[in-house]
Parts: sequence; structure tokens; C-alpha cells
Amino acid sequence: MLSAKGPQMRAFTQRIAAFSTQVQIDPTPIVFVGKGTTPRQNSLLGPNDSQYPFQGDVSFAHKPLSLRQQKENSKIERVMDDTEHSLINLLSNTNIEVDRTHLTQLKEEAMEEIQANAADVEIELSAIEAPKLLKKEMKYLFPQMETQKMSNVTVFNLTQKSEFDMKAWSESMEDEREKLTASFIMSANAICSTLHRFGYWADFIDPSSGRPYMGDYTNHTLFETNDAYKQMGFKIEDLGCCKVLQHACWGSHAFVGTIFTDAPVDGSAVRDILKKVTQEIDE
Repeated sequence: MLSAKGPQMRAFTQRIAAFSTQVQIDPTPIVFVGKGTTPRQNSLLGPNDSQYPFQGDVSFAHKPLSLRQQKENSKIERVMDDTEHSLINLLSNTNIEVDRTHLTQLKEEAMEEIQANAADVEIELSAIEAPKLLKKEMKYLFPQMETQKMSNVTVFNLTQKSEFDMKAWSESMEDEREKLTASFIMSANAICSTLHRFGYWADFIDPSSGRPYMGDYTNHTLFETNDAYKQMGFKIEDLGCCKVLQHACWGSHAFVGTIFTDAPVDGSAVRDILKKVTQEIDE
């Protein structure tokens, strides 16, 4: 298990939201390789297979364009250029243009809203390979997910230290729980956005419903008192009337939210997200 503790949920939410807009993915080049189902001619005695011209039955990802295709593409490019110039003239004549200062202001305002709504509490973010008990739940939680992806799933548990004891109900505790839920959803959205930009699948459980937040609706639910959390470093206290999750350090003064992804637990994406917990605020 990998884990990191930080002093401020608000600062972490700000950093991970900013980080989710910075990650860029370069497309993976594709090379098509022949299967050798038909015998190839000796290059010294005759022409090679035009579909796989290189040694080892390797070809370009895209076939070379014919002269006719090149001419057609040239026509399309001219039409696109003419259209672009027409749009530019139209925009200039109607005084429509992008106000970059306004866009920057909107982004800053959105970030301020995230900070204002996030609970400013101590947090712990842990990443662990999904235990067997939780993998059994996943096929019901994410029925649309491919079966082979479920074999290598990483689970993030984002724990927020609460002011009020979560096993002693009160209006103040309920209000704090709602605020912690909102904070988790904002951070989980940013974490999933980052993982999506890395090219991974990711989703999280809505603490209020126990169902996937982004995935298709399902009747199956997962709450923090599920026995699967025992395999992820937590304890479940049975009070008779209900069950309460216990954190190793904070006891029942803890609120846990869970995120799923097929990113490897020892990969750079997971490690970079964990670093944001302890990163200096002014970085």
C-alpha cells in the first residue's frame, strides 16, 4: 500500500484540480505487422508484398496516398483555407473575438469556488491494489467495465479527519458529513480527470448513494462499512444498531471516499497524484 498524509484538504483539492488540466498524452504510434499467412517471395527474385514492404512483414500505419487521393486532399485543404478566411472575416466584421482575460478570470473564479467549498481538514490518501473481496463487488458496481480490466485495479481511499465523531449522530455531525462529502466529490472528480488524461479508466463511489458517480446506474452499492475495507487497513466497529468505520489513527473521526482506476499502483500516474498531498502549498 502507498499512502500520504497532508495538513489541508483545501490545498490538495486546489493542487489536484490544477494538475488535472496539465497532463498531456502523446498518441501511441501504431505499426501493423503481417502474420505471415501467405509465403513471401524472395526480394532478390521478385517483388515483395506491397502491403508489408519491410523486412519482418512490417508496413506503415497509413498506406501512401495515390496521386488521385493527393489531388482530392489538395482540393479539401483549399476549401478549408477559404472557409477559415471567411470565418475570420466574419468574426472581425461582427467584432466577435476571444477575451483571454475573461477566460482566465472564469478559471480563477472556478478554482476559488472549489477552495471555498472544500473542507479545510487533515487528509490521508492511500493507494492499494484492489483486494479479492472488493474485486467480487466490482463486477456488480461497474457492469459495463471489461472483465480483463478488473484483474488489475487500484483503489484510492481519500480519508478526511472529521471534527465530530461519526458514530455519534448530531445535527453538527450531519452538517460536517455533507461538507466532507462535497469536498470528496470535488477532489475525486479532479483525480479521475487526471487519470483519464493519462489514458486510464477511473470512477469513484458517491458516498451519499454508494453507487458509481460516473458509470451506469446499478442497484449494487458500496458503503464505507463494507467488509472489503477491512482488507484495506480499516476496522469496522459493530455498535449493534449500526456499523462505523474506524481509521488506524483517527478512529471514528474519519470520513472515507473511494476511487477506482486501472492505473497500476506502482505507476507514475498514481505516484504523481499521491505527491500532491504533501506538496508545498506555494508550489
